Amino acid sequence: MIKRFFLKLIPLVSIFLTSCAANHQILGTTYGWDADKVQIIADIRVSDLRVRHVRLKNSDCANGFTEHLELSGPIGPDSSEVLERLLLRLEKCNSKSSGKNIVNSIYLNSNGGYLKDGFKMGEIFRKYSVQTIITGRQSCASACSVAFLGGRFRSMYADGLLIFHSPYFDTGIGIDCADYGQVNQLKNYFTDKLGTQNGAYLHTRTMSFCSKSKGWTLNSDAAKLFGITTD
Repeated sequence: MIKRFFLKLIPLVSIFLTSCAANHQILGTTYGWDADKVQIIADIRVSDLRVRHVRLKNSDCANGFTEHLELSGPIGPDSSEVLERLLLRLEKCNSKSSGKNIVNSIYLNSNGGYLKDGFKMGEIFRKYSVQTIITGRQSCASACSVAFLGGRFRSMYADGLLIFHSPYFDTGIGIDCADYGQVNQLKNYFTDKLGTQNGAYLHTRTMSFCSKSKGWTLNSDAAKLFGITTD
C-alpha cells in the first residue's frame, strides 16, 4: 500500500507528497509527485552538485503553479552561486484564497561541505525569504544544517534528518576541531537565526561532536522541540 504524508509547503498552501510510486522524485529521496503535476524547468549539474528548478501545479495559485528548488550534493562555492541565480528566476504564487504571495521553497539533501559556504547559503535563503525543507529519507548534515537555518520558514517531514557537528580541519591524519575563530562565528549565527536560548543550546550540542561521521542528529519532532523548525 502506498503511504501518503501530508506535506505543508508553506502555511497557506498544502499538497500531498507520495512515497515510492511517484513518477517525479525529489532529489535525494523516493518521495515526490505524479509526473503530470510537475514540470522540470532546469536540472543543473556542477561537479557533484545537482539542483533542480521545478514547477508544481497548484490550483490555489493565480498562475496555476508553485515553483521550488531541489538540491542534492556537497555545499561549496558553486552551491551558493547556483542557488542565488535560480532563486532570482523563481516565479511567485499569489494565493487566490488569501491574496498573498506564497514563499518559494527549497528541498535540501547534503552530507555537508565548507562551513563558510553554509553560512553564505543560509544568508541567501534569508535574503530571499525561502522555506527550507528536509523531507522523508533526506538528510542535511554539517554545512547543510547551517544553511537550513537560514530559511525564513523551516520544515522537516517523515523520517528526514538534520545533523550538526563541530567545525573541523582535516589534517590528513585526522581532524582538528580547534577554534580558529569559527566557534564564536557559529554561535552568533545560531543565535541570529534561532534566538538566544535556542541558538545557545544548539551551539553547545553542536560543539560536543568533533567528528566526520557523527553529530547531533535530530528528527522532525526533535527539531520542533528545540525551536529549529518553524511549523
